[in-house]
Amino acid sequence: MLSVRWLDPDPANFANWTLTWTLEHEGRGTRLFLVHEGFDPDDPAQMRARKIMDGGWRSHVMRALGQVLTDL
Repeated sequence: MLSVRWLDPDPANFANWTLTWTLEHEGRGTRLFLVHEGFDPDDPAQMRARKIMDGGWRSHVMRALGQVLTDL
């Protein structure tokens, strides 16, 4: 497990997020889990950021990670 905290106390861009990557054995392989938490559900700006980042994690980051693993 790798967990990283992202803290920006600036009220204009406040963020207190934690990214946690976990690897779990599954069958003959390994499954990667990613949890990005700490968004304030009452803050519209943070909910927009969450939606944008969710799409980025799912499409760009995971696709690029899959390509790196294929190339190994």
